[in-house]
Amino acid sequence: MKISVTSHHYFPHTGGTERVVKTSVDALSEMGNEMHVFSDLEDLQALKNSEKIQYHGINLRRIGKFRFPPSDYWKLLRGNNSDIYHIHGQRVWSSDYLYLHLNRINGKKLFTAHGFYQLIYGGTINSVYYRKFMPSFLAKFDHIISLTEKEKAITTELAPDLGDKISVIPDPVDFHRISVSGNVDEITSKYGLEMGKYFIHSGGLQRNKNIEFIIKAIKGLKQPLVLTGNTPDQSYVGYLKQLASENGVSLIFAGNIPDKDLYTLMGGSDAFLFSSKFESFGVAIVEAVYSGARVISADAGIAKELSGSGMLQIVDSPSRMREAIVNYRRISDLDSVRKKLEGNYATETIMGRLVKLYES
Repeated sequence: MKISVTSHHYFPHTGGTERVVKTSVDALSEMGNEMHVFSDLEDLQALKNSEKIQYHGINLRRIGKFRFPPSDYWKLLRGNNSDIYHIHGQRVWSSDYLYLHLNRINGKKLFTAHGFYQLIYGGTINSVYYRKFMPSFLAKFDHIISLTEKEKAITTELAPDLGDKISVIPDPVDFHRISVSGNVDEITSKYGLEMGKYFIHSGGLQRNKNIEFIIKAIKGLKQPLVLTGNTPDQSYVGYLKQLASENGVSLIFAGNIPDKDLYTLMGGSDAFLFSSKFESFGVAIVEAVYSGARVISADAGIAKELSGSGMLQIVDSPSRMREAIVNYRRISDLDSVRKKLEGNYATETIMGRLVKLYES
């Protein structure tokens, strides 16, 4: 098949969605499909075209908070004459912009939202966007992919008429990356840490990650909180530093660190703490469980399904998180848990389901 994929950003731009989209594109390419990727020019400049993957960088212009593509962006997509057009995300240029042009593009069109996280912020603009624009936008696609059952329920509520046009296909997780861990003592020492005497969180530091929840939970526990991932919202980072200082919590901003370091630090931590207000899926939660960490999480994304399988503890307040830190034990049969995770979320499994949907 010839498949075109659009994404607001793309690896090596760091973020869960960007890595997931690249994992999918690489896997589909290895399965013999001809792949075309449309994304931000700056993200794609570091990548090279290959026989099976062609990168089409879009030079965007900024208007206020938003960035827009050239007016003929949709023609670039249509000119590819792809069998499948898979649109990822809800960003003005990569998805919303196509609202007026989708009917001009031949081929089957699928949409994966990667979360309706703006819903948690409320407000008139978000309400109008989701109650008026989003249902009519979703109706223009041949099929909608939700990443969890919870996201499917939200999508169905937004657009009840979609019916059987919605499928639940989780994000693919590259467990081979997580399996490459290093020496715990060496890597913890590298970051000035001591095994089992620190907490860790992974993910871009934006306000929907709700890190203040964790800071309040670990007040007085005298163990640092390691924050890994990019820091796109510097005002939020400043707020966290101030709050941590007021509560006597030590924060270590590790940034984007090598995979081997990240997963080793996860497994060597006292606990992986996750507090996001909303996650479409939450790959970091799955990765942390697989790494052998004690995982204590808010009810976001895939957390409820993993909690139902006994893989993590869900909490609904900082005080509950503190209780779980004291009482929740590590998984005793990690090998069995890893097999379940691989069976449900491995790249090979998810890509098989996605290709079957494409072919249908």
